[in-house]
Amino acid sequence: MTQFGRRVAAGSAVSPSRPYGQPSDVDAALAVVKAGKLPAWTTVGPTALVMGLLLFAGGLYFITVTYAGEILRDIRLAGTWQVAYDLRAVNGSCKRHNFVVTFCSANIQSVAEPNRAAVKSEFMMLFSSGGGEQLVPVRSTTDRSAVGIAYATDTKLTNRTLTFIGLTGTLVAMLIGLVSALAKGRYSGGAAHRDLLDGIAELQARAQI
Repeated sequence: MTQFGRRVAAGSAVSPSRPYGQPSDVDAALAVVKAGKLPAWTTVGPTALVMGLLLFAGGLYFITVTYAGEILRDIRLAGTWQVAYDLRAVNGSCKRHNFVVTFCSANIQSVAEPNRAAVKSEFMMLFSSGGGEQLVPVRSTTDRSAVGIAYATDTKLTNRTLTFIGLTGTLVAMLIGLVSALAKGRYSGGAAHRDLLDGIAELQARAQI
């Protein structure tokens, strides 16, 4: 029991409704009182966080599987690409989203053997449309099995690399944030939410003394 006349620190006060040794979040409660509203995360349930976690994880997996391999290959073979006159690029297309990210793809076919399965080249860029660019097939002089599009392997290699790092980094940061929120109970009805409400109740009780 707290002795008469002993001051209790605001950050370590214990709410009557909580077990001893488990302080309510008075500091966060004080910030809420000053702001006049609860933080946005208190309105989000755990189901929404899990769905967001799965969505971002799926996006990270898709981007990594689709683009990482070709970027690493093109970096490794940089400076070795030459125009491949025995190949042709067909079905090339670029789709730009919100004038920021552009996703491009093209099929590379053999001129001598048009029935052979085409090699698909896919790449993404930031702040580039890709429209009007020529699709020139190239082959590496050090790895004859490696083929690509000159625009992707040479002109936009740095852009592609930075785009991949930026997007995957953003997705990883979002995943870490969601995992942290779930672990700390920062959602509606979670442990952090209950601590916050107890802190508000404690401030109200102090105001009435």
